[in-house]
Amino acid sequence: MRYLLSGLFVSLLLPAYATHADGPPRDPYIQVNGHGELHVAPDMAYVNLTLQQTDIDAKTARADVEGRAAKVIALARKLGLADKDIVAPAVTVYPQYGWVSEGGGISSSASGKRAYKLIGYNVSRSISLTLHDLSRYGELADGLFSAGVTDLGGVSLDRSDRAALQQQARGLAVQDAHDKAAVLAKSAGVSVGPVFSISEQGGYGGPRPMMAASLSKSAAADPEYLNGDIDIGADVQVFYRINK
Repeated sequence: MRYLLSGLFVSLLLPAYATHADGPPRDPYIQVNGHGELHVAPDMAYVNLTLQQTDIDAKTARADVEGRAAKVIALARKLGLADKDIVAPAVTVYPQYGWVSEGGGISSSASGKRAYKLIGYNVSRSISLTLHDLSRYGELADGLFSAGVTDLGGVSLDRSDRAALQQQARGLAVQDAHDKAAVLAKSAGVSVGPVFSISEQGGYGGPRPMMAASLSKSAAADPEYLNGDIDIGADVQVFYRINK
């Protein structure tokens, strides 16, 4: 785990200003922004996928989607995912219409001798998986493709202890603000007084989309998944009174 501290904006305000109750103090004050950031390796992943099929026969399309969904759920359980980590709501079905020419071809326009007819039923089912063991992501990806999943674009990485790490980032941000205030006060020949107010300016570093797999030199070898780090940060604004 590496710590990175940096500042966004610092100002030293010495004159007394008349302000509203929620603003800065009336006495001379120092205003600083503090920033704290953690770089940590991910330990979990969210996998979101959608299975869909279109067919003139709604039952055929649904059977295809439900069959692949059953394989995905069975795979997830085989890899140790608990049912609470598998979200698979019911299928959705909606008819698709299009302009059909006299010869039976489908067109995007209504020009010529065409009729607006039913061309099929689209059936889809979304599945969300929470993988707590990233070492098994390769098995999961291979199994999903074998189950008929063709798109794994909805994969994001995260930390299981995100809340605790976010608290650490907030603490680093406050310390960063205090260090800046001390430097400014010393440079101005004054001393830092008590905190008048402190507020969080918003953090960042939500689940990050997974980096693309990097294939090894051997075509038969398993791909190497390069996850990288997750950035978890926090920003605060602090008003310090200046000691008289």
